[in-house]
Amino acid sequence: MNENRWEQAGAAAGIVFVALILASIFVVPSAPHINASFLNIASFYASNRGGLLTSALLGTLGSVFFLWFVSHLRHVLQRAEGGSEALSPIVLVSGTAVAVLGVLSAVPQATLAFGSHRIELITNPGVVRSLFYMNNVLVGMLSIAVALFLVAASLAMVRKELVAPPLGYAGLLFGAAAFIGGISAFYVTTYSAAWVGLQLGAGIAALAWVLVASVAMLARPEVARAEEPGPVFASST
Repeated sequence: MNENRWEQAGAAAGIVFVALILASIFVVPSAPHINASFLNIASFYASNRGGLLTSALLGTLGSVFFLWFVSHLRHVLQRAEGGSEALSPIVLVSGTAVAVLGVLSAVPQATLAFGSHRIELITNPGVVRSLFYMNNVLVGMLSIAVALFLVAASLAMVRKELVAPPLGYAGLLFGAAAFIGGISAFYVTTYSAAWVGLQLGAGIAALAWVLVASVAMLARPEVARAEEPGPVFASST
């Protein structure tokens, strides 16, 4: 397999990641609000056991493909930076953190779903609510890691090392939204439509960013851009 094919495979991994994450979201109904009653929370996990476990599995598989996509970005940026490695290490490390925290954030929900048939677990308010809150905090950590990944990769785009600057500017905005949404997860303990909307919007925007970047690189591998005269990896603006 030549380099073009390998780069297309790496870009395609980003598309598979987005598809798996969207499937993991839509396979189950929306979770109860952060200040929902214990009975509503316990009922949700007991009623949606199979769907929640499937969601966790799809999310885990999505993280695997995201690691492949991030490794592809690292390769492309390392070549574009000519060995200086200004942003490529940050993209690799932050992307790996996103994958790891993405898996960890599913553990509390998967645990509640897996044990929902056990009376001693699902009827214990302290255990159920603790795991429910743990999921919220881990999602906040995940959002902050997503913010760092988006900012690092988007700065590379603005510097014309990857895809195109317009997507980079959009990514910087999405990264800021993810960062603010992530911080809110540590402090907001009652339901707020505004904060939930920000967190959800930032997540969807991040997925859209990955999808657009993946499609662009799949259609035209970055190595092909390097072989053209003029600006490398992106058109000048």
